[in-house]
Amino acid sequence: MLKKKSHIGFMALALAAAMLIISPAHAVDFAISGQINRGAMYADDGDTAKWFFVDNGNSSTRFRFTGSNDFDYDLSVGIVWEVEMKSNASNDMNMDLDGDVGDINFNERKMEFWVGSPWGKLWLGQGDMAANSTSEVDLSGTTVAAYSSVGDVGGGFEFQKNGARTGISVGGSRSNFDGLSRKDRVRYDTPKFWGFYASGSTGNSSIWDGALRYAGDFGWAKFAAAGGWSDGGSSQSWDGRFSSSASMLFDFGLNLTASYAYQKQDNTDPWNIFGKVGYQFLEKHAASVQWSRTESLSNKDDKGDTLGLAYVFTPWQSVEFYGTYYLYMLDLDQGSDPDDINVFMAGGRVKF
Repeated sequence: MLKKKSHIGFMALALAAAMLIISPAHAVDFAISGQINRGAMYADDGDTAKWFFVDNGNSSTRFRFTGSNDFDYDLSVGIVWEVEMKSNASNDMNMDLDGDVGDINFNERKMEFWVGSPWGKLWLGQGDMAANSTSEVDLSGTTVAAYSSVGDVGGGFEFQKNGARTGISVGGSRSNFDGLSRKDRVRYDTPKFWGFYASGSTGNSSIWDGALRYAGDFGWAKFAAAGGWSDGGSSQSWDGRFSSSASMLFDFGLNLTASYAYQKQDNTDPWNIFGKVGYQFLEKHAASVQWSRTESLSNKDDKGDTLGLAYVFTPWQSVEFYGTYYLYMLDLDQGSDPDDINVFMAGGRVKF
């Protein structure tokens, strides 16, 4: 069945590409791009230790078609069609696995078109909601190895104490509470004013969100920030979510990143705080150390602390090699604390 689905998917992509190639004048120009991101991951939960060969969930393997063209009346039109294909996602691994995590499937990330004008940009289709990534602004150069969504590496591992499972996983005890990710929606972005622009979107099940972003280059430093509010409508278990982050990269390589977010949920109101200090040096190297805490997600007043180290070497613009280490800790409000989980991952991302 998987082989048949894969053939159908590739045939559809090939047909779309052929239609674009033979289109008449004023057709949308297009390009094919993507990446492969693979790594080796070692995990130790205090009782069991194993090696896994994974797709890096920080920035998964994917390919895409993009295209755009300018038309009359200062209008431009473009498309984005992006498909993800993960084999052994790093956030799905667990100690019970003796082989691969399961079948490989294509996952729709984006399938949308946009219309640009002097009055802003309108998007329609499956794509980023307005507040997506507002918890993830990061100029460190190490996001392929580690960033605020710490559960993307090792999120499936379960905490244990004296060999007994707690029922609480890394991913179930910490989150950066980012926006509503990618949905079928309509979205509008305002034009940029002095580096600022606002966005709003709405989708199925009455979901909606809004965000404000800024990016600027002062010569001696670059600065970027974002903040957003999301309402999950009837499709989410929470009532609302605030997400924010900011990052500054100084011209001599030092960079500072911070994020704060929370969500309204069943009177527990879990929240997350994240901080990162990094340094870019010798043009091709970047390193960082980060810490975060999520409180009241797994249970009321539980604390999920994470310490992360990352290093990225970029010998060429399209090639990165990286290593990252995570220490996941869980402080339970009720009962004794489980053992820490240690995770190390090294790999590479090649873009095309």
